[in-house]
Amino acid sequence: METKLMTHDHRKIHSDIYKMKPGPVRVRIIPAMSYITQEMNTAYRMDWAGRPEPVDEQWVVWKVVNQLKHLTKNKLSYKFTLMPHEILWHEKKDNKSSTTQMMQVPDCITKELFEEACFNVEKSLGKKLPTLQLISNESISCVQKLHSGHYQYSIETLKEIISFADQESLLLKNSYKEIYLTPAMKCHKPETWQTVVSVEIRNSGERDE
Repeated sequence: METKLMTHDHRKIHSDIYKMKPGPVRVRIIPAMSYITQEMNTAYRMDWAGRPEPVDEQWVVWKVVNQLKHLTKNKLSYKFTLMPHEILWHEKKDNKSSTTQMMQVPDCITKELFEEACFNVEKSLGKKLPTLQLISNESISCVQKLHSGHYQYSIETLKEIISFADQESLLLKNSYKEIYLTPAMKCHKPETWQTVVSVEIRNSGERDE
């Protein structure tokens, strides 16, 4: 009889981030985590259900992570759920934004598994993938708040974060992250959408990126 594998839901493992509750701006410690990332310079559709949609480039991170789900299940007996879409916003020029698109993955993902997943997705799509990376971030301190409502108005929550940091004499990096907790489905009304807005705290003397 085949043993049924337990499914690891990293939303629950990192519930302070991926199941954040409404509340005031707070300083939070983000633990060391691994991500698949894709750099982009693109315009965005801001009417896409649940999250912004890149116009000029295809977001393929989720395809690679989906492939990793199969690989870890078959090779490591480790099942995991897809995590929310995350965007690190760097700079906007004209109508295009420089961003890092990312998705959190389990620490068991190795370089070899990542490369195999990329190869399989390339073969399936029949074209070369954009440059993707498997990165492991160290633990960092951030100022965060949950934004409720359409993400196109998350700038108001970002302003609250910046104001809080000023009051607390915290230096923030220029880039900020949004984590889109609501699935990109039209059945979810915009007023119910939830987006984590997060800005990393910069150490005194540290150059911003």
